[in-house]
Amino acid sequence: MRRSRPRGRIGGLRAQLLFGLVVLLVLTLALVALATTQFHRGDLQQAVAQEALRHAELLATLDGEADAGATAAALEAQPGVLHAGSVPEGISIDESVGRRAWIADFDGQPAMWAMADEGPHTLVVLSLDDAQAAIDDGRRVLTLYLAMTLLVLTLFGYAFFSFVVIRPLRALSVATERAADGDLASPITVLPRNEFGDVGRQFNAMLERLDDQRQELEEQLEKLRQAHEQLQHTQESLIRSEKMASVGHLAAGVAHEVGNPLAAVMGYTELLRDRSLQEEEADDVADRILVQLKRIRRIIRQLLDYSRIESERSPTSVDLSKVIDEASHLVRATSEGSDTDFDIHLSSDLPAVRAVPGELEQVMVNLFLNALEAMAEADTEEPKLIVRADSDDEGRVVVDIRDSGPGIDPHIADQIFDPFFTTREPGKGTGLGLAIAQRLVSRSSGELRLMPSEEGAHFRILLHRADKTQVIPGA
Repeated sequence: MRRSRPRGRIGGLRAQLLFGLVVLLVLTLALVALATTQFHRGDLQQAVAQEALRHAELLATLDGEADAGATAAALEAQPGVLHAGSVPEGISIDESVGRRAWIADFDGQPAMWAMADEGPHTLVVLSLDDAQAAIDDGRRVLTLYLAMTLLVLTLFGYAFFSFVVIRPLRALSVATERAADGDLASPITVLPRNEFGDVGRQFNAMLERLDDQRQELEEQLEKLRQAHEQLQHTQESLIRSEKMASVGHLAAGVAHEVGNPLAAVMGYTELLRDRSLQEEEADDVADRILVQLKRIRRIIRQLLDYSRIESERSPTSVDLSKVIDEASHLVRATSEGSDTDFDIHLSSDLPAVRAVPGELEQVMVNLFLNALEAMAEADTEEPKLIVRADSDDEGRVVVDIRDSGPGIDPHIADQIFDPFFTTREPGKGTGLGLAIAQRLVSRSSGELRLMPSEEGAHFRILLHRADKTQVIPGA
């Protein structure tokens, strides 16, 4: 996904540099034009002043008044000469000026005045119109020249800045944008021999390091994925192994449970061989045989259902009453279960729970077998297993499993769910039963807890109702 460029800038760097360049050139050329105009004006005024002084000195050198008057009249007839000769009436001259020229108004227009030191007819006044016209012409020529200079410098400066500054910055911007999109294989190719080139080379080196780190990260992620898959396979194998261990334990009890009805079937079969039996008696014996065979089939079916490895391991709606009933029937077939009093009380409105049926039954069987074995090892006089199931105030289903055995030492209560932790003698337990049971319950977003108890062990299973939407964490 391409990222949009940040907004808020006007014109970009090119326009900003161009604007700054134009402003700088305009100010510089304006100052040059002002200085040039002032120098030109001064030169022209100096030339006019020298001409006026030259005429004044000429008048001062004439001896006769007639000659001076004629010369003055001839000067006044020339273009640009406003006055030549004596000082006109009504005009006062500052005598302290001496031999010099100055600018003052004459008949309402600016003029250059010049007066020699000697003689009464030495005042010459020249018009500054021609000088001003020359100044205006020079200003127009200078303005055109400066405009052309501004245009040339602007184009050259724009091209220069574009090549030296904009081009490497643009390359850096494009490479940065691609890198932000995840493309680390597009380095900067514009690498001038200046600071921009140094930045570009450092950026390319950074891209190489990032690409190497990304490859290393991908390799590590692949290893982690493989390790996770292997761990999942190992967990599944442990779960199946623990289930098979309980199946083996149950098988001995099932064999004992099947032995009694099988002996009955054999006895009834011997009776059927007696040809003296009446038809009604033979039918009764056959019915009894059928009852015992159904009992055997039910026991074997329960064991087969329990030992089956489920392919579907996603939580679904489960009838908790049925699971507890199946688990209790399986453990009752064992030697410990046949001597134990089962007190099972399930709420009449017990809702369905969200779990994996086979896994939930495995948890129940594991907890039941642990309780029966603990009471058998402690040689409990009246072994009793109490199972209660009901809904709590938080909308969950609570299953409490208690026994009348010796209980669990509080000092090891926080360790019983640790893998491979066991209090049994070596070779009599793997220490995985409770750890796997807790894992199976958590896969359905439930909880398995050890509750404090004054007598025996007390385990509590918290399950979510099937009619409540729950986020089930990954196994």
